[in-house]
Amino acid sequence: MMMLMWITLVLFSQTGSAQKNVLHQPNSVITAASGENVTLQCIRTNKKSTDPIIWYKQAAGHEPCVIVTIQKLAPNPIFEDEFKSPRFNVENLKESCNLKINNVEPSDEAMYYCGIKIFTIQFGKGTFLSVKDDRDVKVSVRQSGVLDSVPAGASVTLQCSVLSESRAAELQVLWFRAAPPQSHPQIIYTHHNSSHQCESDSSTHTCVYNFSKNILSLNDTGSYYCAVLLCGKIIFGNGTLIKLKESVDAVVICLTVALGVCALVISVQALLICNQRNHKQHTKGETTVKRSNQTNSQDHEFELNYAALHFNKKKTKGGTRTRKQTQEPLYSDVRSLTAM
Repeated sequence: MMMLMWITLVLFSQTGSAQKNVLHQPNSVITAASGENVTLQCIRTNKKSTDPIIWYKQAAGHEPCVIVTIQKLAPNPIFEDEFKSPRFNVENLKESCNLKINNVEPSDEAMYYCGIKIFTIQFGKGTFLSVKDDRDVKVSVRQSGVLDSVPAGASVTLQCSVLSESRAAELQVLWFRAAPPQSHPQIIYTHHNSSHQCESDSSTHTCVYNFSKNILSLNDTGSYYCAVLLCGKIIFGNGTLIKLKESVDAVVICLTVALGVCALVISVQALLICNQRNHKQHTKGETTVKRSNQTNSQDHEFELNYAALHFNKKKTKGGTRTRKQTQEPLYSDVRSLTAM
């Protein structure tokens, strides 16, 4: 029966798991004795929303049923026939829409969901109401409250004291974990008969159960509940909240140092490359200037042009002999030409 209940809860909770959570139910589990008054909280994440809120009840082995519909602007909530009783009331506030159950009865034990109707109905994570009937079962579960924040990797030991009128062998003690990502508490450990220490007197039995857990990451944090399964009922303790101490991860430190070293090496390499380029450009400039000077010096060398004059010798008077004319060049002028 209990297994069927949890399977049903998982299937129902998946309806709105893929949607954005616009409602928040802060209490995963509430334990109350018969005759007590309880308040199931449902907080609006969007305070300006005017969409209707609907409360649902899902008892073990039953389909969810509507309890009440609340219109934010309407004066009165609309209860279904089964829940038109003075025991059920709605506290409709600006930031929340809470369901109040007075004088709780064993039949009130169930999962309670609040939903908001936008285009489809989006649900909160749900609250399980556990009702202890002292007339039937004389069992109480006691737990310590909030533990101090623990560092990642630390091991914690949770303690649970079970007081009952039944023998310890007849009790089945479980540990549940409830965290915001989950829609309902998850069973994480079951105690065997040899995993506890008990003391008995004439009327009661007191058994102490210890549960050790390594807190490695945020996935291990949350509220841990000790619960007793007896005669088809689950009796929860108050729960122990475990938080992770905020600390800088060693891996993050190593990565930061490595990043800094890489940045320094890259900066030094960039500086060396720039210096090498500047040196090459400077050397190339000197070579170019030297070659230019040599070219200019060659261009400015003197170019000599020679102008030759030719004179013909005349015949000697009175001579009978004819001589061949000879030409002897004489240089009359030397000019120098320079390249402008």
